[in-house]
Amino acid sequence: MIKYHITLLILLPFFQVLSQENRFEVKTNIVVGKNTEFWKAAGSDHLFYHSLKPAGQYLLKRMKATNSHHYLRSHHTFNKDIKHGVIRGQNVYSEDRNGNPIYNFSNVNEVFKSYVKNGIKPIVEYDYFPEALTRIEDDVSRGNDEGMSMINSGPNNWKKWSDLMKAATQNFIDEFGIEEVRSWYFEVWNEPDGWPEEQWYVFYKMYDVFVDAVTSVDSRLRVGGPACYHEYFLKPFLNHVVNGTNYVTGKKGSRIDFISYHIYGLSGKWLNNEPHIQPQVQRFSQSILWLKRLLKSYPSLKGTEFHLNEWGLSSNYYRTVSEYPDLEYRNSISSALFLFKLVDALYQIEDYYNFPTSMLLYWGFSWEADEDDFFKGKRELLTAGNTPKPIQTGFEMLAKLQPERIKVVKYKKVSRLGLIATQSEEKIVLLVYNYEESDGEQVTGNDIINIQLSGLNEKQDYRVESIQLDSENNNTYQT
Repeated sequence: MIKYHITLLILLPFFQVLSQENRFEVKTNIVVGKNTEFWKAAGSDHLFYHSLKPAGQYLLKRMKATNSHHYLRSHHTFNKDIKHGVIRGQNVYSEDRNGNPIYNFSNVNEVFKSYVKNGIKPIVEYDYFPEALTRIEDDVSRGNDEGMSMINSGPNNWKKWSDLMKAATQNFIDEFGIEEVRSWYFEVWNEPDGWPEEQWYVFYKMYDVFVDAVTSVDSRLRVGGPACYHEYFLKPFLNHVVNGTNYVTGKKGSRIDFISYHIYGLSGKWLNNEPHIQPQVQRFSQSILWLKRLLKSYPSLKGTEFHLNEWGLSSNYYRTVSEYPDLEYRNSISSALFLFKLVDALYQIEDYYNFPTSMLLYWGFSWEADEDDFFKGKRELLTAGNTPKPIQTGFEMLAKLQPERIKVVKYKKVSRLGLIATQSEEKIVLLVYNYEESDGEQVTGNDIINIQLSGLNEKQDYRVESIQLDSENNNTYQT
C-alpha cells in the first residue's frame, strides 16, 4: 500500500530532469525550520471597495478554498476618497451641532466580516483622517515621491482622534470578539516618508497616541509601523520608539510589536525610461540585509517581527501594459516565478543570517476583474472573468508546501535555479523553479536538473505527482 506522497511543484519556462550538472540533494531526515507561510498576505488601496464586489467576494472565497492567503491590508479605514474612478473607504466620523462625535463603522465592519468568514485576518490601518478631523491649513504638505496624495499632518484635534481610534478598536472587539481581534495587526498611517523632516516629530506623536489608544482598549492587541519605504525615515523613527520621549506617557520609548517596511522591484515612475531597470529579487535581499544591520543597532528590538507589508515587481498599481509595455511581467508567469525566488531568498536570509520575515504582503487584489478587461498589466491577483493571474496561481502552488522545511544542498551556485523542500507526516512537497530576471519575457532553451532525495524509508512505497507552471501548463496568460 502507498502510504507516502511526494509532490513536485515545477515552476519554470523550460525544464528537464536528470543531470549531475545542476544537482540538488534533499535530505529528508534533516529539518531546518518551520514553514511559516509568511507570504500569505495581500492588500490594495481599493480593498474597502473591491472586497464587497462580486469579483472580490469570489477572490475571498477562492483564497479560503485554496488556502492562499491569511491576511489582508488596505488604506482608507477612516476616510472616504475617490481616485481612478473608485470610491475608497468611508467617513467613519462626523459631529453633531454641538461638536459631539458620531461614529459609523458599518462599512468597515461589513468588509472585515467578509474577510473573517473566509478565514482571513485584517491588518488594520488607522488612516487617513476623516474630513471633520483633517487640518486644512495652507502650509500642510501632501503625498510622497511615489505619488500618494494624503495630507502629511496630525489631526486638528488630538483627543477626538484618540477617541476615534479607541471607539473603532472597541467596536471591532464588540463585533468580532476579543480573541479574534487579538490575532489582527494594527498600524497608523501609510508611507509617511513624504512628511517634511522638520515635522517628523508630529508623526512620532501620532504613533504614540495610536499605540496608547489601541492598547488602552486591550493591552494584548498588536501594534506597529511605520509602513515606510526609505531607510532615512525608518532610522529616526526607531530612534524615537527606542530612545525618545513618549508623547503620551512622558517616559522613554514606545511600544512596537512589529516593524513594517515596503519594497518594490522598481518605482513605477521609472518605467519605459532609460536606463532600463529590471526588477530583481536581489534588490529585496540586499535591502533586507541592510535593514538587519540597522536593527542590530537597537538590541531592545531583537525578536520584533519584521513585516514587508507591501511588495510588488513595480510600484504604481494603476499603470497598464498598454501605456508601459515593460509591465507585461505583471501579467505573465514572471510574477509567479519572482514570488517563488523571493520566498526562497527570504528563507535563506532567515537560515543563514538569523533574520526571519514574519510577513510578505503582495499589493494587489481584484480591480482588473471588476473592470472586466483581460490582463491590463495592473498589479492584481484576478483579471477579467474572475480569471486568476499567474501570480495568484503562484500563491496557490505555494500553499501546497508542508509544515516542516527540510535540508536542501545545492551543488552548483546558479542563481536561476532553486528548490524549496518541505514535508509533513504524509507528504514531501518540493518546489523547483527556473528563473532569471534578466531573461525578460522571451525565454528559450532548457536546463537539466537532477534532484536526489536522501534519508527516505527504503521499506516505504511512494507515489510521485508533479504540477507544472510554465508556458503550457496552468498559465492563464499564455495558454
